[in-house]
Amino acid sequence: MKRIASLILFVMLASILAACGGGGQTTASPSPAPAESPVTEASPSPEAPASPETPAATTGHPSCETTAGQVDRLVWWTRVQEADPEWDEVQQIAQAYTERTGTPVEIINVPDADFRSRMSIAAPAGEGPDVFGPVAHDWVGEFAIQQIAAPIPENALKERDDIIEAALAAATLDGNLYGAPQFVESVALIYNKDMVPDPPQTWEELVEVANSLNQGDTYGFAFPLLEQYHEGPFLQGFGGYVFEYDPDTGFNVENIGLNNEGSIEAIKFLRDMYHQGRPQMPEVVIDRTNMHGVVEGMMEAGQLAMTINGPWREVPLQEAGINYGVAKLPTLPNGNPMRPFLGVQVLGVNAFSRNQEAALDLVNFITCTDNVVTYFGGSAKVPVRQSALQAPEVQANPNVAVWNEQAAEGIPMPNIPAMANVWKPWGDAVDAIIPPNTPDDQIQQLMDNAVEQIRTAIRQTQG
Repeated sequence: MKRIASLILFVMLASILAACGGGGQTTASPSPAPAESPVTEASPSPEAPASPETPAATTGHPSCETTAGQVDRLVWWTRVQEADPEWDEVQQIAQAYTERTGTPVEIINVPDADFRSRMSIAAPAGEGPDVFGPVAHDWVGEFAIQQIAAPIPENALKERDDIIEAALAAATLDGNLYGAPQFVESVALIYNKDMVPDPPQTWEELVEVANSLNQGDTYGFAFPLLEQYHEGPFLQGFGGYVFEYDPDTGFNVENIGLNNEGSIEAIKFLRDMYHQGRPQMPEVVIDRTNMHGVVEGMMEAGQLAMTINGPWREVPLQEAGINYGVAKLPTLPNGNPMRPFLGVQVLGVNAFSRNQEAALDLVNFITCTDNVVTYFGGSAKVPVRQSALQAPEVQANPNVAVWNEQAAEGIPMPNIPAMANVWKPWGDAVDAIIPPNTPDDQIQQLMDNAVEQIRTAIRQTQG
């Protein structure tokens, strides 16, 4: 199966920079979810006026034109929660669609950890959404194989040429597009400018700067050390990989690189980072349950100078009044750049929806230029539409160019169904290695076991 083109990163970088004018254990999401919350529903009223503080989404761009007639209701499942910065923007966009078409849009929050399992059960039973997302592009393969994601015809995605090719390729499986791309993202180094005026460019510099800032409850550096997604930049920077990729044949699920020499070196590096204080980090970074929330809270409280995270953290830091900056991840001791996972956020149509035309119309509306810019106001995620990248609101954020530069060194998350079988064995292995400070001579066997578990799960899934 042919999927992401071999020059995907070059194409993405060239396209984005041209537009910009220059320079959980089982999570499968590029933006790790906050703590789980109960399902939240919101039904924007067609008559409800827009908030004066947050004006309704604009609809001036041609891609924001609606073409479907009015239907009784459209249901939109989203992982965005009421506490998330972009919740207001999600409601604004839904309300704007209702005002344009007369069709009420019911927004239902489904927690990240439950999303795929609920889609698998609810969609075929006729109880799922009409529209789902944004979700990470690596879920596309699973939804496509289950036939719960409807293919989007080539001429059905409005102003398709405006979307960078890499984003379209990431949402494509076996020649069919299964999601309308919205944003591209990866992690980078986020730092407190008041504590670190000049971000470190090498790992050695980071260790030195971080340890010089450790005092009491204040730390120079911390990140969710056991989170597999956050481990990706180290693993791939040392030469590890998940699945071997060939541009002519696609991903080779028989060649799993989580136990190769580079991956083993990365796991040892992460283990020693914590236990040898290079740099010294708080104990919570190896607490899988609390590591995300506590580390993010420390950053917002001004008790953490540097962390590894994504653009979804910009708005919370702004609201907390932190004078922050974004920089590329420092080079590793081997001289190589860190290579994070590259993710694309997409919107999709439920193949079992009774309102296919209207659902696709809503997907087009959510991902159109003006509404992507509206969404950007709450999320600070980098749009995949070149016209949205040119918007003054996007250009005003100096970090967009940095996110783009970092993403250009990223490695696209595999969008094949087998990826769903990777996260838990990988997570179990690092849990058994890093916190207990497992000796070198046991690490290879633990990672070999993880790879064998992945292979077994893939065979069982393939049937």
